[in-house]
Amino acid sequence: MSEYSNFTSLPPDQEATFVVYERHQKESLDKGFKIGIIASAVFAVLALGVYFGVEPHEDKKGESMDLNQLKKKSKADVEAAQPK
Repeated sequence: MSEYSNFTSLPPDQEATFVVYERHQKESLDKGFKIGIIASAVFAVLALGVYFGVEPHEDKKGESMDLNQLKKKSKADVEAAQPK
């Protein structure tokens, strides 16, 4: 007995004409699933290669910056810090 038999309510002789399409649909589904798994595996390998293989660029612009200028000071602190 075929795995594609009795999948409609049509008589068996008419139903047999649809077996070709059912088989093609199943094969296409399997092929698409395999291609999806392979593509996701390739993408994962590339993503991990980039993540672990490429060193990030170090930005050294802020090393020479005076961070005291960024702090908010009250007017009293500014007046006290100025020489008289």
